[in-house]
Amino acid sequence: MLKILLRLHIVRPMLAGIAAHPASWGVFSWNATDPQPWPTVLDEMAAAGYNGVELGRIGFFPQEPAQLEEALSTRGLALVAGFVVAALDEPEQLPRAIETAERLCALLQGAGARHLVVLDAIGTPRRSPAAGRSDAAVRLDPPAWRRLVDATQRLAEIAADHGLTTAFHAHAGTHVEFEDELERLLADTDPALVGLCLDTGHSLFVGIDPVELLVRHGPRVHYLHLKDVDATRRERALASKMSFPQAVAEGVFCPLGEGMLDLDALRGGLHSSDFAGWAAVEQDRLAPTARSAAEDASASLAQLRAAGIVQPESVSR
Repeated sequence: MLKILLRLHIVRPMLAGIAAHPASWGVFSWNATDPQPWPTVLDEMAAAGYNGVELGRIGFFPQEPAQLEEALSTRGLALVAGFVVAALDEPEQLPRAIETAERLCALLQGAGARHLVVLDAIGTPRRSPAAGRSDAAVRLDPPAWRRLVDATQRLAEIAADHGLTTAFHAHAGTHVEFEDELERLLADTDPALVGLCLDTGHSLFVGIDPVELLVRHGPRVHYLHLKDVDATRRERALASKMSFPQAVAEGVFCPLGEGMLDLDALRGGLHSSDFAGWAAVEQDRLAPTARSAAEDASASLAQLRAAGIVQPESVSR
């Protein structure tokens, strides 16, 4: 009897739901060419077995809350999060970021979402060329860092005004990328305002153990991005000094279970940290692969089920 109970505990799913991310279909803020129209992407997300969706690039999905909610609900999908990306240390960028956040948070609130994801600008000349290479990355000086922290907290206040939690996304090729920068951000921001969107793929790409990070900062982890990294292509990207978009174009991210991410360890970390929130599967991809985006998304979800991280009947639509 004890063995049965232990087995049930091991396979007990712990996620509130599993969302699909439009980046898995090649939809990015820094790439305006979308491979498929949004209704097709939503159809494929639902058909693959997901029960939620992250908004992705502003303007890809419908921007009116009622229209968006109808498009999602008819497919059994819940809106989980949306993101604001901006050069957070640049004061001239802050007014636009605030305007975007106000508009986005109103849409997220109206469509029933839970989280605002905040991340620093991707692809900047200062940091993008050093993606994944800590020794080559130029850190922000103290005044610029203070501006980044203040901007993050301002955006988090806007999210809170709309009933949303803020999850900061440490991202390859940005000014909050490596472990020292992430730890500094968490130390310098208000825990009541700013949590963490832990991205397993970005963590692995830059040399952070995502499971150890999850266990260490469990209470501040509001949301997960689940992605896997091809070890050979990662080494090639780092050795060739690729920018982050170049690494994506080279296929550095692969379906879950086919790369560096230890799903058994992740399951253990989720239990240890008592994480019970949403996760989004996000396989950043630009170049065509042997399988379609829908096939890769289905393969990733199948791996999560096989690992006991999620089961079809365990997540609520």
